[in-house]
Amino acid sequence: METPAMALRSLGVAVDHLFSCDVNKHAKTTIMANFPPKVFYDDLTVRDNTKAPKADLYVAGFPCQPFSTAGKQQGFADARGRGEIFWHVRDYIEQRQPKVFVLENVSGLVKINGGEYFRAIMEALEALGSYNVYHQMMDTKQHGVPQSRRRVYIIGIKKTRDDGSFSFPQPVETPSIEVFLDPRPRVPGRSALPPESQTTARANVKRALKELTAKGHDPLKTPFVVDCDSSPDRSKYFRAVSPCLTCSRAAGHWVTSRMRRMNKTEMMRLQGMDPASFKVAVSEAQLGKQIGNAMSVNVLERLFVRVLPAAGLVRHGALRDRWEAGKTPRELTGAHAKRRLSMACTGGAKRVKV
Repeated sequence: METPAMALRSLGVAVDHLFSCDVNKHAKTTIMANFPPKVFYDDLTVRDNTKAPKADLYVAGFPCQPFSTAGKQQGFADARGRGEIFWHVRDYIEQRQPKVFVLENVSGLVKINGGEYFRAIMEALEALGSYNVYHQMMDTKQHGVPQSRRRVYIIGIKKTRDDGSFSFPQPVETPSIEVFLDPRPRVPGRSALPPESQTTARANVKRALKELTAKGHDPLKTPFVVDCDSSPDRSKYFRAVSPCLTCSRAAGHWVTSRMRRMNKTEMMRLQGMDPASFKVAVSEAQLGKQIGNAMSVNVLERLFVRVLPAAGLVRHGALRDRWEAGKTPRELTGAHAKRRLSMACTGGAKRVKV
């Protein structure tokens, strides 16, 4: 979905979008409709990085499945080769030497195999020798948007450009999910449960409503979000915060106060996106998967506000952290910066998404 480009646009940064890469044809359709790059690569594993465009800012989200605690945890030995994608990402960094890189993956990357995979990745990046490398676990819900989404972010700044000012953003207050949702329905007789055809979802929501009512809550007035498509023994519900949006939850979680699943507009807001500025070019199902696979715009914005000045790509004070500035959620997910800022050097933002 090119959420890094969305984040830069929201900050008012003029972007020369050099290239994108995604093996999924539906993802390519979305990217070309919203942020068409000068070059599109369908497979970074066969890309000649010595000839790839040289950019100032490189953002990559390499596959999370091999490193997720919910999966087989095969890491670099993943049977489908997804664990090896990181090494192609590193090769681009080594060959083209972007001034800044931002990498993202699931929190399990730090945990599985006793942390060995994460240590190998950090050592490989530091071994390049030309970057100061920083990392931190960040949760979307701690940065202005009520979605529980823990991801590890790895930042690299060229040593020759790093002025030492970079630091990861501090958490801000988490607003209620209520203001990220569309208005309450006025449909007489609407059921508080999913359709009977959705057996698992219906059972999970029914159990959640029963438990919440027994605890003295009114789930039809207070927004609780149910991970309704999970297996019954793992299904959970959350008050005022969304569970993590993922590809496998593309249909949307169940919102008790709305008596329905989240719609795609709400899901986009819960990733820090502005739906009004986005062109939908794929089916609802594919859009849901892309939202679940994307990086959170609010987190990227807060990182860019700090890393771009530290690397001399914009002047200090030119970018404003709107998530820290007390804006209302409606303003945050529906307004863009009016000014345009040029990157200090030629080139632009791009993302490899595999």
